[in-house]
Amino acid sequence: MEYLKIANSLGMWISCIPAVVLVIFQAALFFKKAWETGPKIGVTEAQMKEAAKSSFVASIGPSLVIVSGMVSLLASVGGPLAWMRLAFIGSVMYELPAADRAATAAGCHLGTDDMTGEAFANCAWIMTVCCLGWILVSALFTDKMDDFRSKVTGGSSEAIVALTAGGGMGGFGYMVCQRAMYTSYGPSQIANAVAALVGLVVMWFMQTYIQKTDAKWAKQFGMTIAMFLGMIAGAIFLPR
Repeated sequence: MEYLKIANSLGMWISCIPAVVLVIFQAALFFKKAWETGPKIGVTEAQMKEAAKSSFVASIGPSLVIVSGMVSLLASVGGPLAWMRLAFIGSVMYELPAADRAATAAGCHLGTDDMTGEAFANCAWIMTVCCLGWILVSALFTDKMDDFRSKVTGGSSEAIVALTAGGGMGGFGYMVCQRAMYTSYGPSQIANAVAALVGLVVMWFMQTYIQKTDAKWAKQFGMTIAMFLGMIAGAIFLPR
C-alpha cells in the first residue's frame, strides 16, 4: 500500500515528534507544580509520594489498553500519526472511527489497497480537527466550572463529594453500557459484556478484601488487576 510509505516517512516522524514532546513537557510541568504546591496546602511529602506511586500503578492498565489498540491504528495510518494521536487523546475508540469515516468520505477504505495519499491526508485532518471541541470546552469553561459546581451544590461539601462521585460513575457507566449493552447482541458485544462483568466482580472482591484487611497492595493494584482480568475474560469470548 503506497500511502503507508508516506504515513511512515521520515517527514511524518519529524512532524509528529514535537507534539509528543509537548505532551511530555506538560506532564513534567504539572508534576513539578503539584510537588511544589503540595507542602503549601498541608500535604506531606509522604502523602505526595504515596499519591504518585498509586497514580503510576493505576496508569499501567489504561496504558496497556492504549498500546494494544495502537496496533490496529498502526496498520491503518502508520506509526508517526498513530503515536502522536494516541499521545494526545489516548482513545483508539475515537481515532479509528474518525480515520475510517475520513477515508470513506475520500472514496477509499481504510487500511486497504485503494487508500491514497489524499485519503490519508484527509484522515490526518479529521482525526485532529474533530477533537478540538473537547479542547475548546476545556479552554473556555474550566475556570467557570468551580462557580457552576458551587451554585449546583449550594456550597455544601457533602453535595460536592456526591456530585463528583456521581459524575464519575455516570461517565464510566455510560461508556460500559454503550459498548456492552445493545438490544441486538453479537459476539463482540458479548465479549464486552463479559469483560465488564468480570471487572465488576473482581473489583467487588477487592473492595471487600480491602474493607476487611486494609491491605495496601490491594488499594494500589485493585483497579489494575480488575482491568487485566476483565480484558483477559473478554478476549476469551471474542469471536475467532
